[in-house]
Amino acid sequence: MKKRCRECKKSKNEEHFARNQFGKNNRVLRRPVCKECYGKKIKIKPRERKKFERKNPKPSIGDCFECPICQQCFERQHRNDVVLDHNDITGEIRGWLCNSCNTSLGKFKDSVIILKRAIRWIKGTL
Repeated sequence: MKKRCRECKKSKNEEHFARNQFGKNNRVLRRPVCKECYGKKIKIKPRERKKFERKNPKPSIGDCFECPICQQCFERQHRNDVVLDHNDITGEIRGWLCNSCNTSLGKFKDSVIILKRAIRWIKGTL
């Protein structure tokens, strides 16, 4: 089965896309970006993560967390409900966010231009 990569726009076999999660009836869902494009993202270096976490520890399960973007305050219940956000191009760590805001930034490709366009869209001025 073929799938089109959201980044490179090439149509590739399904095996070129990493497994991401499971859908209904345990159906395997794959990432929208091929392994090659996903591999180009700069990951947080383990040493940098440890250094950041020493100064800014991740809130523990049961702790209250207020996301600096959406300002939602919630009690942590899951391992991945608060994540360490970083720039996928430079690898620079920005800080702790709720998983929803971190995912949203990723979908906007960390682009100020795209985010400004989205704001204009919401305002009805695009």
